[in-house]
Amino acid sequence: MLPRLTDRAALTLMGATLAIAFTAALTFTRDSTRPCTERVFLSDNDSYSWGTITRWGSGYLTAFHVIDSGQIVDGPAVSSIGDLPATDFSFLTGAAIKSDPASIPAPQGAVTLEGFPARATMRERLNGTVYAPDTVPPGIWVMLDHPEPLVGGFSGGCVRDADNEVVAVIMGASSMKLDGQTRHFARVIPIRDALHEIQGAPPPNTRPLTLLPRLIPALQQWPERG
Repeated sequence: MLPRLTDRAALTLMGATLAIAFTAALTFTRDSTRPCTERVFLSDNDSYSWGTITRWGSGYLTAFHVIDSGQIVDGPAVSSIGDLPATDFSFLTGAAIKSDPASIPAPQGAVTLEGFPARATMRERLNGTVYAPDTVPPGIWVMLDHPEPLVGGFSGGCVRDADNEVVAVIMGASSMKLDGQTRHFARVIPIRDALHEIQGAPPPNTRPLTLLPRLIPALQQWPERG
């Protein structure tokens, strides 16, 4: 026969059970972050390309070279509502172009990249760290915590900060030797800088700072074509 719990013991046990359940719920929420990307397949006469578009609020964003590769024949029915070809950034259907740039955090510290690599139909997420500003603003380099390079198809994918807010869009990739080993990088464009540009305002001085000059990889730009 099991011993009968006193009221205090029962309340203690109930509190511990609720605490465990609450912790588990938090863990599940953190590990099941809503995807921020969609896959697109584009056709241009006899050539084809694959890429990614980023969900942002009620609309979408991507790299200009993705949406400029042809007509979307598979994926969300979106089109450009504001292109920045020199910056390689496009605002798509539903994007809030008039948003206050200051409301979007600047990429810094640990980030997560999401996209559809090389014709894949499943999203992939990679972790990285903001490394340094590119020599061509407003680009920023993110160093990947991954032994393999970023590949075509990731173009137009999202970059999330540590608070899971979408703060940038992936444009290209590169690799270089650093401290005796090959490190892989993604070049990204901050959304706040793209907003400043599309609104015709000068960008803020929020680029990541480094105490010492850093080697910058050479840009390799896709998209994945076939």
